[in-house]
Amino acid sequence: MTDKELFDALDGLMAYDGGATDSGIHDEALRARVKAHLHSLSDIDTNRVLGRFVRNVILSEQSIEEGYGIEDVKEFLDWLSEYMDYHV
Repeated sequence: MTDKELFDALDGLMAYDGGATDSGIHDEALRARVKAHLHSLSDIDTNRVLGRFVRNVILSEQSIEEGYGIEDVKEFLDWLSEYMDYHV
């Protein structure tokens, strides 16, 4: 799974789980693939890829201009734990 595929999947799954049923992704097979991918990486590699996701998606300049911020990073980390069985 490339970073782009992973980032798109994380963004879409989280949006759906957060209530954006029109723009989010409801795909349990994709969720299972993402979970498996995250758990297949070493802790260091997972931290790096999730760090890039936070930087490129949640805290990009465009996202910050749209009102996203550090609270959204916390929401993402909480979502990883609750919905993706991945604990940071």
